[in-house]
Amino acid sequence: MLTKPKILVVEDEIIVAVNLGQKLKKLGYDLVGITSSGEEAIQKAEENHPDLVLMDINIEGNLDGIQTAELLRNRFQTPVIYLTAYADENTLNRAKRTQPLGYIVKPFESDQLRSSIEVALYKNELEHRNRKNEESLKSTLNQMESGIITTDENGLVLFCNPMAEKIAGLSYAESIGLSLTKILKLEDSNSSPYTLPLSDVLSSNQTIEKNGIFAIDGIGNKTVVSIQISPILNTEGKSSGSITVLRLGESDNTNQSYLKEIHHRIKNNLTVISSLLSMNASNLKDQETLDIFKDSQHRIQAVALLHEVLYENHDLSSISFDLYVRKLTDLLFEVYKIDRSKFKLVLDIQTPKIPSEMGMNCALIINELLTNSFKHGFKDRESGSILIRFSLNDERYFLEVKDDGVGLSDDTLAQTRNSGSLGLSLVDSFVKLLRGKLGLENENGCKVTLSFPAKHET
Repeated sequence: MLTKPKILVVEDEIIVAVNLGQKLKKLGYDLVGITSSGEEAIQKAEENHPDLVLMDINIEGNLDGIQTAELLRNRFQTPVIYLTAYADENTLNRAKRTQPLGYIVKPFESDQLRSSIEVALYKNELEHRNRKNEESLKSTLNQMESGIITTDENGLVLFCNPMAEKIAGLSYAESIGLSLTKILKLEDSNSSPYTLPLSDVLSSNQTIEKNGIFAIDGIGNKTVVSIQISPILNTEGKSSGSITVLRLGESDNTNQSYLKEIHHRIKNNLTVISSLLSMNASNLKDQETLDIFKDSQHRIQAVALLHEVLYENHDLSSISFDLYVRKLTDLLFEVYKIDRSKFKLVLDIQTPKIPSEMGMNCALIINELLTNSFKHGFKDRESGSILIRFSLNDERYFLEVKDDGVGLSDDTLAQTRNSGSLGLSLVDSFVKLLRGKLGLENENGCKVTLSFPAKHET
């Protein structure tokens, strides 16, 4: 039998507290205590290790509910849901900083109480797993024989592992918040200063590599390294930072193993985020908001698939595009509950390999177009067909996505970017990243064509 979640109630109104305790027991929870002050709450938490605390903001004692919640989180990692009849803006802002898992406004019904508790417990479990993934990833990075440095979108250092500290001659604490170009002093083989092309990487979303570079620490010691600097892309295909790999000598094996582990961990973390969105979406009543949550979830799943395929690859600089598209279309058919016996999919992928960054942008374009087909093009239809064709010719890639649905509206065809559709706006953004040309037309349905250069100058 599954263990009942243990819940501690901190409420100074005795009638409210007793009523709340009775409701919790009827709902099947294990009530481990009712207390009216912050000091008692901390003592009860230490004794009983509750899974969740229901905390009134205004309570007896020297500590209010917000201060108590902060102590519980810092000392025991105990999650909190606030109980409140009202709160001013300053109080709510203070409460937000303690990262509660929810608010319940008094008075409340049993159904509202149960749903808030279940969401909070599930969210806390996912956050716990996410923290474990992050700790495992950090442990992996710290053991790598290559130097690893990550930055934000402004090129400021967020993380560096021990090998990077050794190469740069700066500690992790000294490096955080500094510009990557400031902590990493480099020279080329001619002893001329070499500046990392960080701005090029962040603006073009392309990986840049350089071999035979000397990294110089604070006392002038030189280390021969090979450098690979890549963008970290968010779900919209935009750079949210960079990752720099400093390989000692010319060994690729360590770097490949590291990158495979990175892709595996990112895929796991994206899956957790997708689960969080799904969990939050289940509590939404407004259909439009629910649709937005689900579309965001599907975009995250599409990016997670990329990292899964890259993890399976031997060559991490390119992606098995045919495999990626097959997995992506399988996912979309499943999430939109499309009957494959009635809706035919034809894949004509003539060029199976493509550089990883281009592959992700292309696949996210396909994701948006197929989503549009399933939600709008085939609405109220019992059958249909979709064609996806991809090829390389004269140093240009060509992508065609065609369905036999209702087609695009005249307004959308006339003015794609301002169509009001987030999906088509994202497609336009991805096309820009590929430096491509997009064509939209109605031809017994919707037909989208895209061409872009196979090589980008940095």
